[in-house]
Amino acid sequence: MDYNKVSKDILQLVGGEENVQSVIHCMTRLRFNLYDNAKADRAKLESLPAVMGINISGQQFQIIIGNDVPKVYKAIIANSGLSDEKAGLQQGGKKKNVLSAIFDVISGVFTPILPAIAGAGMIKGIIAIAVTFGWMTSESQVHTILSAIGDGAFYFLPILLAVSAARKFGSNPYVAAAIGAAILHPDLTALLGSGKSISFVGLPITAATYSSTVIPILLA
Repeated sequence: MDYNKVSKDILQLVGGEENVQSVIHCMTRLRFNLYDNAKADRAKLESLPAVMGINISGQQFQIIIGNDVPKVYKAIIANSGLSDEKAGLQQGGKKKNVLSAIFDVISGVFTPILPAIAGAGMIKGIIAIAVTFGWMTSESQVHTILSAIGDGAFYFLPILLAVSAARKFGSNPYVAAAIGAAILHPDLTALLGSGKSISFVGLPITAATYSSTVIPILLA
């Protein structure tokens, strides 16, 4: 597949780069937020050999590519003025209703980290099956190592979400990752779990464990 040609054809048929507010991808689809969906030529897009189909979900224009979607996405970024960190910063076009905006944020933040979450979930499933059938014991070193791999994406979920949310909202992903790492620091975790009354420069802090959480890092 000629990814450069495919990317240029897709950009042209969605109404040109100027009609693209943002673009991300999931496991099989390019997910465009267009200023005007009516400018996209759905029939011609569906006729492209690389395109398996079109789906419109809310305000999102989805082009189904299949397993080659990451390469097509990279070609789109390379052949346009868009970037995977800054796509979606432009404002304009039709105002989205509140519900569509919420779903857009959820999709934009969670879609990029789904492969990591899915992979971790598969590993945890394999561990459970192996223990159930007696192929390994919960005390074995193999179990410990595989558990660390499977739990890693969930334990450090705030960091993954921080980077993804920063890219969605146009912030610096490295600063966001640093904030996520700070709330997971062992010393802070120990302090929050000590049961003592905690305050910072006179402000009370609610004792909570931030590993595997979603809302705190998004608000941060």
